[in-house]
Amino acid sequence: MENGVDEKKINGFHKHDKGPMELYLIRISPPCRAVWLYLLQHEIPHILHDVDFSKHSTKIPEVFKSHSHQEVPLLVDGDIVVFEGQAILRYLAMKYTNYAGYGLSLQQQMLSESVISWCFSEVHRVIGYSYIYPQFLDYYSLKTTESNECLIEHGLRQVTKLLEVIENRYLMNNKYLTGPRTTIADTSVATVLVLLEWTNFNYKMWPKVEAWLTRVKQHHFWDEVHVTHTDFVKDIQRSSLIYD
Repeated sequence: MENGVDEKKINGFHKHDKGPMELYLIRISPPCRAVWLYLLQHEIPHILHDVDFSKHSTKIPEVFKSHSHQEVPLLVDGDIVVFEGQAILRYLAMKYTNYAGYGLSLQQQMLSESVISWCFSEVHRVIGYSYIYPQFLDYYSLKTTESNECLIEHGLRQVTKLLEVIENRYLMNNKYLTGPRTTIADTSVATVLVLLEWTNFNYKMWPKVEAWLTRVKQHHFWDEVHVTHTDFVKDIQRSSLIYD
């Protein structure tokens, strides 16, 4: 795999007249995976560009040189550039799918929108940046071991609070987060929660969350979108066996 834009993959079923849009992504990123999954599930033609923002990368895609934010996911659709997972999903729903996957009623659609916002801000911040990433990714680790361990311990406490909210509020009387049927809110939150697989997390105290996550992972294209994530988890497990 080359640095910068290292791969292009065209997906599409000629559902739309215009050429395929371009999605710039890092496949380990939950918001990127959520957007890619939505594109596949709704047969929206697209080209994938894998991006490398590491210090050793020698080539940054041209679009980021003229854009204020060097972040992914980033979608280019003709003259339109959209960044941030929630904004991209809303754009796709508004322009291409008539909000398919957001729910049947306005009430459920707005709840899905709200959950997605919570997912890519609070849930990702706690699970990703406060608990998982500092354990595995040097870029997100604090400078001293002691401060990093304090961050991870605090993050774990916050993770349990989030799981309590999902278990005892969202899933208390519902099969899915916004009601009896799955929506984009479920797949978005699930892309973040599977980060806990990096630590072989045990959901014993949250059986409804575990059952819900198992159902969501049966979605079409889930496995395809999560290949990089799954491979990374396997690498962690192999390394753990070596050092045990």
